[in-house]
Amino acid sequence: MLKKDKIRLAIIIVVFIAAAAVVFPIQERVKLGLDLKGGVHIVLLAKGLSGNTFEEDSIERLITVLRNRVDQYGVTEPQIQREGMDRVAVDLPGVDDPAAALELIGRTAVLQFRQVVEAGPTPPPKVERRNYSTEEAYNRAVSNWNGLMYTFERSQVSFDQSAKDNPSLFPARDEDNRRYLLGEIYVTGQDLSNAAMTRDELGKAAVAISFNREGAAAFEKATAANIQKQIAIVLDDMVISAPVVQTKISGEGRITGNFTDSEASRLSIMLRAGALPVEVEVIENRSVGPTLGEDSIRSGVRSGLIGAGLVAVFMLVYYGTLGIAADVALGTAMLILMAAVILLRATLTLPGIGGVILTIGMAVDGNILIYERMKEEYRSGKTIMAALDSGFRKALVVILDSNVTTLIAAGVLFYFGSGPIRGFAVTLSLGVLAAMFGNIVVTRALLQILLRSKKNLVL
Repeated sequence: MLKKDKIRLAIIIVVFIAAAAVVFPIQERVKLGLDLKGGVHIVLLAKGLSGNTFEEDSIERLITVLRNRVDQYGVTEPQIQREGMDRVAVDLPGVDDPAAALELIGRTAVLQFRQVVEAGPTPPPKVERRNYSTEEAYNRAVSNWNGLMYTFERSQVSFDQSAKDNPSLFPARDEDNRRYLLGEIYVTGQDLSNAAMTRDELGKAAVAISFNREGAAAFEKATAANIQKQIAIVLDDMVISAPVVQTKISGEGRITGNFTDSEASRLSIMLRAGALPVEVEVIENRSVGPTLGEDSIRSGVRSGLIGAGLVAVFMLVYYGTLGIAADVALGTAMLILMAAVILLRATLTLPGIGGVILTIGMAVDGNILIYERMKEEYRSGKTIMAALDSGFRKALVVILDSNVTTLIAAGVLFYFGSGPIRGFAVTLSLGVLAAMFGNIVVTRALLQILLRSKKNLVL
């Protein structure tokens, strides 16, 4: 039996050291939620096709697409929920760039490859004084620019007339304000099978796309019919680029433009997640600070530590030597809980901290059940070691029953809840498992060693 005790003790020490190595320094490793760390809060107003009416499941599909985008963006524990009939609120903890979040969340991302019927001229770039060494050179450049603008404006008149003469064509612009008349839609974003950020021949950020079987066939047919002609890549009615087709293309393509790496990454995420099922308008977009503030967070942590300390003192005063084992088991359970939160990359929210504090009570409650059972067995005439074995065996059933029902409740909260509610469910579940390890393994191993060393101990 002594050999088994030493093996159990060695396992406990290894687990304790491993958990400590994961946790410390805890400030740098725990991810905090919106209520503790701050982030971005966005409210979207969904627009229907007629007035403000939707299909029955439009908002649910909108939330699904938004969640797919946010998950691929890497935001942990986002909160996306419906507000009223036509609004969706999105909270993104840890995101400090509202503009990037707005583009990711609010852009419809309807992708089309369309026929270019007519392309207007590109407006001449504006002349800036800083680019010229002398006033004379600058004046010559301005005079030349005025001439180019006159030619551009004349061509715009011709382009506008073409648009009026062909009402079936769709007018669009690119980021340089160049205008296009677009015809047939060859392929849409629904025909994509994947999208990912890549690099073009010059090393600039681009988006590589691949089509499903139907999309690949349609794209191959379109490129074969438009060799030495332009095909416009249109995103949300804006022309991203309009390359000239050099050869027939099948299965894959690439979207190029003046993208930064982050812009190309966000675009690939939007294309993979799919277009929003309804048009949305951003009616609120703001950065938010922690709900509690640093002082309140420190006060909450301090309160939790004081509470844990008082529990530890109570166990020592009331149970004596048995209280030492209970306190060590409690500390081990809390350390394992925080290590699990870090390893699983869970986000700690204010309700999550509540789950951690609840774990303290649950861990001590399990030890109290064990100790009272041991006392009953000892008073019935059994030896201390026999009372230990019998007390653990009888208390184990009660501990398992109570913890399993708690895990079921936590599972229901995680399945139906979102954001902070899920955070509470995660820490509660991990806390239950950590407390059971502390009660069943740590407490028993320590008690066997302590009770053997104190043979005259009376329970």
